Parts: sequence; C-alpha cells; structure tokens
Amino acid sequence: MARTRTSLLKKPALFLLAGICITLVTTGVVAIALYQMRLDAMAQARDVANNLAISLEKETERTLDIYQIALRNVLTSLETPSPELPIETRQLLAFNSAGAISDLGVIIATDASGRVVLDSRSMQPSSMDISQRDYFQVQRQSPDVGLYFSKPFMPITKSDYASIAMSRRLAGASGRFEGVVAGTLSMKYFHNLFNGSILGDHGVLTLMRTDGIVLMRRPYKPEDVGRSLAEGSAFPSLVDSDHGSFVHRSSADGTRRLYSFRRIGHYPMVVVVGLGVQDIYAGWRKRAAAIGSVTAVLDIFTIMLCLMFSAQLQRRLAMERQLQKLAWFDTLTGLPNRRQVNRLARRILAEARRHSSHFAVLFIDLDRFKRINDTQGHGIGDQVLSEVAQRLRNCVRDEDAIGRLGGDEFVALLKHCDVHKAAHVSDGILAAMQQPIAVNTGRGVNIALGVSVGIALYPDDGQSVDVLLRNADMAMYRAKSSGRNQMHFYAAEYAHEAREHIELEIALQHALRAGTLQMAYQPKIGAWGTLHGAEALVRWRDESLGIVAPERFVAIAQESGLIAELDTWVLCQACSQLAAWRAEGVNIPSISVNVCSADFKRADYAEFIARTLQDHGLRSSDLILEMTERVMLEASTDDILRSLDAVHALGVTLSIDDFGTGYSSLSHLHCFPVQELKIDKSFVQDIGISSMAESLAQTVMNIGNALKLTIVAEGVETQAQRDFLSRHGCLIYQGYLYSPPLAPRDFAQWAKARVID
Repeated sequence: MARTRTSLLKKPALFLLAGICITLVTTGVVAIALYQMRLDAMAQARDVANNLAISLEKETERTLDIYQIALRNVLTSLETPSPELPIETRQLLAFNSAGAISDLGVIIATDASGRVVLDSRSMQPSSMDISQRDYFQVQRQSPDVGLYFSKPFMPITKSDYASIAMSRRLAGASGRFEGVVAGTLSMKYFHNLFNGSILGDHGVLTLMRTDGIVLMRRPYKPEDVGRSLAEGSAFPSLVDSDHGSFVHRSSADGTRRLYSFRRIGHYPMVVVVGLGVQDIYAGWRKRAAAIGSVTAVLDIFTIMLCLMFSAQLQRRLAMERQLQKLAWFDTLTGLPNRRQVNRLARRILAEARRHSSHFAVLFIDLDRFKRINDTQGHGIGDQVLSEVAQRLRNCVRDEDAIGRLGGDEFVALLKHCDVHKAAHVSDGILAAMQQPIAVNTGRGVNIALGVSVGIALYPDDGQSVDVLLRNADMAMYRAKSSGRNQMHFYAAEYAHEAREHIELEIALQHALRAGTLQMAYQPKIGAWGTLHGAEALVRWRDESLGIVAPERFVAIAQESGLIAELDTWVLCQACSQLAAWRAEGVNIPSISVNVCSADFKRADYAEFIARTLQDHGLRSSDLILEMTERVMLEASTDDILRSLDAVHALGVTLSIDDFGTGYSSLSHLHCFPVQELKIDKSFVQDIGISSMAESLAQTVMNIGNALKLTIVAEGVETQAQRDFLSRHGCLIYQGYLYSPPLAPRDFAQWAKARVID
C-alpha cells in the first residue's frame, strides 16, 4: 500500500485527471438536467399554445355558428313564398333572428343585380350596391358554393377595422339566382377576442382562411389583413390537418416560434397561435445561467484544488529533478558540470590506479570568445557554446567524458590514453573547431572560432584530480600565449611561470594602490623640428622585482582587469603634469595617453575626461587618446561606440596606435571619429633594411593620407628613417633620434634647453 501511495505521489497528473473526471461527471449531470428542463419548457409552452388555440377555436366557432344560424333563418324566410304579406312584414319576419348578432355585424339581402333590398339595421333598405364584392360574384357564378367567407374589405361606413362577409345564395323556385343573403362581421370582434391572450414579447395570433388569406393578426397591423401566406414554407402544415404544432422561423420578421394551429370547426378558417422560442426559453435561460454559474464555480474550484495540489507536487518533483540536474549537469549544453567532472575524474583516476593505466585531461578554452559575446550578444554566444559542446562530443569516444567547467572552458577526460592518443584527439578538436559555426541571427552569419588545448597526463603530470586539472589549465594558457588555436602538453616550468605571473599581478596591484608607479614622457617632433607634443608612458620599478618591462605588466593588467584603473591613474598623472609644466612656463602643445577598450565601456567615460581636463585647467585640444586597433574591433558594441562619439564630441583627438599589427579591417577607419594614425615601430625600424617593411610603412601612410589623418611614426632612430617617412607624407616623429622617454623633470629641462633645428 505504501508503495502504491508513493507511486501516486510521483504522478501529479493523476490528481488533475481525477479533478477533470469529477468536473466532467458533474457537468454532464447538470447538462442533462438542463436539457430536460429545456424540453419541459418547450412541452409546457406547447400545452399553453394548444390550450389557447383550442380556446380561440371554440370561441370563434361559437360566434360563427350563431352568425350562420341567423343567416340561415333570414335565407329561409326570404325563400318561403308569402306574396300576401307586405314587404315590411316580410323584413320583420326575416330579420327577427338577426337581433342575436346585432353586436357582431349586419345582415343584408340583395336582388339579382346586387342592390340591397333588405337591411337588418333599418326598415328602409339603403340604396347600397354590393355587386362588386367578391362574395356576390362568387355566389352568382357558383351555385354550389354554399356558405362563403369573403376576403377582408373596408366597410362603406367609416371604420378602423376591415370586415368579412358570410354569404349564401338566394335562389328562386326554379333555382334561378335572385340575390344573396350576407352577414358582415367586423374584424374588431376578433381583435378584441385576441387582445385578452398572453403571448409574450414575440408571440403572434393569426386568423386566416384555409387559402392563406390573413383575416386578423396580433400584433395588429392594418397592412397584414388581406395578405396571403400561401407562399410560405409553413403553410402546408397549417392546412394538411385539423390541428397540430411545429417550430418554424418566420420569413416576415426572422423570429423563431412554436406554432399551434386548429381548424375552426367545419369553417374554412384556421386560428394559429405562435409563441416566440426566445420567450419560451427566457425563464429556462435564467435558471440555466444560475445553475450553470454555480456548477462552473464548483467545477473551477475543484479543478483549482486539483491543479494546486498537482502543481505543488509537480513543482516539488521538478525542483528535485532540476536540483539533481543543476547539481551535476550544465543547463546550457547538457554536459557534466564542474562538480560532475570532478566525480568522473576521481572515478577514472581510481580505475587507472587499480589497473596501472594512463588517462589524459584536456583543458579546452575558446579563443576570443569574449569578442563574440561583446559584438554579437550573449544569445549568439550561447548558440556557439551549444554547437561547440556538440562538436566536442563527436571528437571523443563513448567511454570518454566531456564537461563544461563554466564560461568558455571545457574539459575532456580520456580513459586509457597515452601521449599519442591525446595528441590525436586534440588535433581532431582543433580541426573540428576550424569549421565555421552558423548561428541563427536571420542574417546568415557564420562565426569562425579557434580553441587552445592544454594536456596533462596521469601519472606523469599529477597524482590527483586537482593537480591534473590545474596543470592542464596551465598548459592551455601556454597554448593561448603561443598564438592560440593550438595544443600544448604540460611541462614543469609552467608551474614556475604561473607562480611568477600571480606574484607579479599582486605586486602590480599593490604598486597601483600605493602610487609607486612612475611616469615618463617622450617628445613628438614635427617635420620642421617643432615640439608637437608628448606621449605619457608608465614605468614600474619594484624593490624586489627591479625594473618590469611595460609590455609585461600592461599585459598582466589587461588579463587581471586592472587595466582600466591603471589607465585612469595614467590619465590623471599626465593631465596634472601638463598643467604643472605650463605653470612653469614650459610650453607643451599636447599630451598623448594610451587607453584600452575597457575604458570606453564605462558609461561615464566622456564625463570623466571632461571633468579631469577641467580640474587641471586644460582644453579638450590638449589631450590625445591613443587606442589600439582592438578598440575599433570591439566598437560595434553600443557602449564603446557611444563613448567614442561622446569623447569625439568633446573635441579630444582620437589616435590609432600601432596600426597594422592588430586584427581590424581597413573599413573600420572611416567608420569611427579617428584623427591620427601611428605607424608601429616594427615597420619603422626596418626601413632601409627591408623593402617589405618600407612597403608596409608606405602603405600605412598612403591610407592615412587618403583619409586625411595626421600620421605619426614611433620608433624613429635614424635620419634615414626620418627622411623616408617625410618623403611619403609622415610629418610627426617619435623615437630615440630625438629623445628617449624622460622623467618629468628631465623632460622639462630637455624642452627648455634643446633647440630643435
């Protein structure tokens, strides 16, 4: 039983299914009950309509019977020969029975020409002629017609209601036509009779002849009287039987009604009662809405309870699964995460120890992946990581393991692997990553990507998982620093270099915080020998490390994230020094400061520069910011591009340093607000020695001149180099031909004492 209960708790959908079944059953029962109530409403309405039709049929039949008896009595009196009686006596005898219908209408008798000769209203007959009435025409032309009901007609006397006539043929002894006896019946009588009936908002009552001619209708409209319904689709149902009921949509007003009809005795007339279906179901709809609302609330409440319980249980189970997955696997790639990698590595290590076998740890890092995130966005970066993970899976055997440590770092654990197998797998990884990765950007973008692979082997490169991973990591960094997109096996000296790197980073951080770095300045000389400006250069002399080359500690600053702080310090020192020189009367036209891409990522970088210049009393034109080509390469990101534009708007000159040694395309130059181009000293130093160096230097100068940029050459050491540069359009020089970098005091003395010719 406990096992069954536990199994049910593992299936939250069962609770939801149970709730749905309960609501379906209750809803079904209510629906059946409501349907039965609907049928009952229609049955009750049919009874009401039938009863009303019967009542109207009986009342109308009684009235018509009375009228017909009176009419027959008049006819009998007139057809009995009594020549000895005067006409007044004959009329009195003939209309003696007409008093019973005096409230209903008038009985008249005519001669063969249609002239009225007897009238129940007066002893003196009127001179009225009815020869054009339909009932006179029918009686004269059809001897066997018997009792005939005329079409509705407006009486000669003024009236709001039409009348009909019941007529019989008046014949002589030989059967010759001698006139008609007719009784007129006002439709007002039926109007009053119908008005007492309760029909609802959409009900109708109709009295019509069996040929479809409407005699009276409620609601009353004069234009309806005399209209024929014989063309309607429901008409055959009304005349095919004596009584019945049916549901039909009226062609006149589009209302759907329940119709109940009855033939009025033996008379050619039909009474029709129509009750609007909308009225019939009005009460049912109210009850159905109330019952349905209560049922819906109960069903919703039941479902919500089941959903809440099911959702809670589902969340609990999902959380357990998610926690298990998060604990051991990477959510983006599905690869084992760092924790799982350590577990797998310890398992493989234990197996290798038992069997005295080898295994390899490959530390894999993507080259310049940060650039993809910065330029394409993290969404594209995630697509790249997923594709990389899939390619890495394809590069190893099923018995091996691939894991993601985080970011763009991956690890491969290769069982039973020696040096040759490790190299073979690494070559396969490098080849797989050289294939461009297609990303779903809507623009058909393919991203070329490289990897750096570091390899550590058990047992030679470590006896524990931590040591092997650390040594593979150091080997990977050696591969990256050696040019990227290659592999390196671990060597013992890497550990010494790594310790030295960490020590140097810590020492640089202390020096930056303590302000023990120094500044040096190298002049920039114009073509006519005038001082064009000075470049600010940072120097570091440590008590224990001695002089540390700028190339070394600047690279460490970039890797450790200290570069932005270092650049800020250098900018403040350079602006302060320029202000101090000018206060001493030393005229230095401008100061150049090196900056990096991290500086331009600051949202307030332009404000910081403006504030720094203002604090030292300098103009924007006094400052030149020298940036590497990497800034242009990353300038597609919004924050860098906004900062570049904002700095340019201040009036600060932007310069590209070491142009030609980076990775940017020439198309970047005309897209960004750059005013100065510096030729790298690697091109300048081989002028006069290498024709290739001269061609490259000349190409750079041609590009700068074509774009109307100021060209500066650094590393100028000989007059021949200067002359070559001058001939090809470079007019500003920097190098040992004029002066090495100098301390601030020495630079001031040099600027005062030296006369440049």
